[in-house]
Amino acid sequence: MNLIVSAITMVDLTNKEAKRVNFSPSKNLITSEHNHLGKSVIMKSIYYTLGAEVYYPHPIKKLNLLTYIDFLLNSHQYRVARLNNTFVLYCDGSFCGYFPSVSEFDDELSRLFGLEINLVAKDQEGTIVKCTPAYCYMPYYVDQENGWAANSFSFDRMTQFDMPQRKSSYFFHLGVLDNGYVEISKRQKTNGRQIGTLTKENEKYHTVIETLQAGLDAVQMSFDTVSLERAIEQRQQEIKKLLDELSKVRFDLLEAEDQLVQLTHEKELLSKYIKKKVPQTDSSVSESIECPRCGMVFEQALIQKLEKVYLLESLHDDYTTISEKQVRLEKRIAKLRRKFSDKQQTLNDFERSLASDRESYNAYVKSKATNQLLKEYWEQIGYNTSEIERLRKDNSEINKQLAIYAQEKTQVNTAYLGNLGKLFVGLDIPADQIGENSEPGSALVASGAYGPRCKIAQMLAFIETQHTAAPDLITFPIVIDSPNVLEQDDDHLDTVIRTLLTWNKTDNQIIVASIQGKDTATEIGGVNIITLSNPKNHLFSSEEYAAYESEIAEIFTQF
Repeated sequence: MNLIVSAITMVDLTNKEAKRVNFSPSKNLITSEHNHLGKSVIMKSIYYTLGAEVYYPHPIKKLNLLTYIDFLLNSHQYRVARLNNTFVLYCDGSFCGYFPSVSEFDDELSRLFGLEINLVAKDQEGTIVKCTPAYCYMPYYVDQENGWAANSFSFDRMTQFDMPQRKSSYFFHLGVLDNGYVEISKRQKTNGRQIGTLTKENEKYHTVIETLQAGLDAVQMSFDTVSLERAIEQRQQEIKKLLDELSKVRFDLLEAEDQLVQLTHEKELLSKYIKKKVPQTDSSVSESIECPRCGMVFEQALIQKLEKVYLLESLHDDYTTISEKQVRLEKRIAKLRRKFSDKQQTLNDFERSLASDRESYNAYVKSKATNQLLKEYWEQIGYNTSEIERLRKDNSEINKQLAIYAQEKTQVNTAYLGNLGKLFVGLDIPADQIGENSEPGSALVASGAYGPRCKIAQMLAFIETQHTAAPDLITFPIVIDSPNVLEQDDDHLDTVIRTLLTWNKTDNQIIVASIQGKDTATEIGGVNIITLSNPKNHLFSSEEYAAYESEIAEIFTQF
């Protein structure tokens, strides 16, 4: 299933200038008499329009650039337009949707292409990330500035994955790897990291346990743990009982002392009152008073004297009663104080006894805490050990599944190396330039002028291998910009261009940009030769904008 580009249109919306290039479904050569006429801009724009990020030169970066591409896929004619990072899609002339971001457009492309590539990102967690559209096109594009380098940075913004992951993406195109492989590979790596972490954790636990156990054994040998625990418990009960008794005695003592203070105060007041009420000689004239019952006559002074004597006797009785209570209370207080003192002394004895065993007590407490800690450590070791066993069993099952992938990968790579060897012969590359353990997506190891030819050989060998290994998967146009890097001699450059423009192992559309090669293309025949004749650094023109103005306006309204 080949994607065939029929045309690319690039529009400078600000200056109202445009450029359209039409392509043959087979072989295409974009050429010019001089450099800086825009060949690379055209080549970059093909996959840029389809969602990849490219290294545009500075003048193009500054433009308000609208690009749209027409392509044929599965007997349907599509048009994709890109403005900054937004996209619109047409199918068979009908508008199909607007996509406000590359990621949302990528989801639509995955559905359209039937290809989704997920890889493990470089973050610490190893997050599985859906690849950008560039990973669909990476095996098919060589950029002039960066694509000929050893690590194949033809597209921009691909550093979220390391080189092994990028290399793995090639095997998605070969039908060997899929997203299930990525999932179990990540799980295997995650399991391995967890096994390592748990193993180190168990080692640390064992070291700590040995240290704690040595100290615990020494402590436990110095005393009888069971007897000490029983003695401590008994002493604690005795102290509690004694504290309760002390509390009661103290309460009674304070109550008695309060009563004594009150009686003493009453006694002092009564004493003062008695002194005040002592009878005095009254020299005043007495009056006579007749008793209403018996008729006896009394002097008023006598009556007053009798009242005073009576009161005084009553006060003396009260004073005596209070004094007796005071004596009894003082005896009780003395008794309570002796009792409190005795119990306080007993408590002090207990505390001194407990203090003498403090070291043993602390050691006992420490031993209990250590034993609990040892128990927890052993439990954690047991859990970690069972978890390690589970993870190892899981990895064992994963290895069985990965072995199937590896077998298929080996078979496909064998075919790839065979195809690569034949292309090395055709491109005059020594066999020793094939890197050890070379496979699709491998970095170049060839030196000097061999490098670009090796790059071409790798690309074509991959595409030929894909044709036989995964004929139902989508393939894309081979887009190669300026194969004459590192100053290939004329014969080798002609060989490279001729190899590309006569490629018949697959049905892939081929688009090559090169100043050289026009004569070769003419000789071969059947090649769509696109010759640029515009001024330097001015690919777009107002005439072409005018020619497609209504079309451009209709597309622009969809953004």
